[in-house]
Amino acid sequence: MAGLVACRSLLGIFEAAFGAGAPYFLSLFYQRRELGKRVSLLLGMSPLANCFASTLAYGITHIRGSLEPWRLLFLIEGAPTILFSIVVYFWLADSPGTAKFLSEEEQTQAVERLQTVDRTAKSKVKWSQITAGLTDYQNYVHSLIHFCCNYSFAGLSNFLPTIVRDMGYSSVNAQGLTAPAYFTSFLCCVLAAYISDKYGKRGYVISVFAAMGAIGYLLLAIVQDETKTGIRYAGVWLAACGVFPALSINITWLLNNQGGDSKKGAGLALLATFGQTSSFASSALFPSTDGPFYVRGCAVGCGFTGLIVFLALGLHFKLEHENKKRDRLYGKADENARIDVTLGGDKEANFRYLT
Repeated sequence: MAGLVACRSLLGIFEAAFGAGAPYFLSLFYQRRELGKRVSLLLGMSPLANCFASTLAYGITHIRGSLEPWRLLFLIEGAPTILFSIVVYFWLADSPGTAKFLSEEEQTQAVERLQTVDRTAKSKVKWSQITAGLTDYQNYVHSLIHFCCNYSFAGLSNFLPTIVRDMGYSSVNAQGLTAPAYFTSFLCCVLAAYISDKYGKRGYVISVFAAMGAIGYLLLAIVQDETKTGIRYAGVWLAACGVFPALSINITWLLNNQGGDSKKGAGLALLATFGQTSSFASSALFPSTDGPFYVRGCAVGCGFTGLIVFLALGLHFKLEHENKKRDRLYGKADENARIDVTLGGDKEANFRYLT
């Protein structure tokens, strides 16, 4: 048991670094209004993978051999990640300016097209930016939104097949019925990213999809009739299609409005550390004794997802007010102008927040 706990702890440590690091990495390559599609494609892989993971796991666990099925499951699903790490180490660029697959001229263009410039050496940390990140109210709002999203995200990933099964379906059919909802939620991630990148209204997009998720959880919590599986199944779809897009756009929004690379890192560290703790709650609030309706877990999911609507709208209007204030003080800013955020960060006079 001790060895199993140690391995699981190491898995959590390394996975945590990827969860915060991958969106941060993408922010080094793309303009602010290009980032939503990239982060959503990255995080949208989670519901997309869930479409196939259950079927794959079902097939692997029925393999009869010298190893226990659960050991085979870890080996077969983990091997591609380990093998691909070799490719990543040698071929994934650290930044646009060091990408080996670009010519020197293309490297220069890739760096100059970015809208914010941080002249801090890439191998160094700027502590003033980290302090700014840890004291910026925006990052705490984003962390609270992520906390609420992650409760529903973890609850869906862990318990959605169980919720569908307890509607009266077999385990195999329940796995199959979750796949369309997961796939549609991936498409919603792409749609949310397209809209928010085009119009720059991240807060509105998050609040719309969070409201959809809240309605889904509300249906699951209040419809306690085993004959109304259609309504409950619609709740499953709404919950899945609302939560995943809200989570991905929230991370994009945080990255968009940080002045400097070190501040991005501090903001993401806050979000990943505090935001992930709600997974503990979701694992405890869907006990088998609450089946077949799981009212308590779904009601909490409805409350948390509904709270996201107010947090996102509140932050949207606060940042919109700040932009108008800077317009009055310093004049309108060119949206495509390059801004040096090395010293002033997002407090620079020409910096405008995406709302």
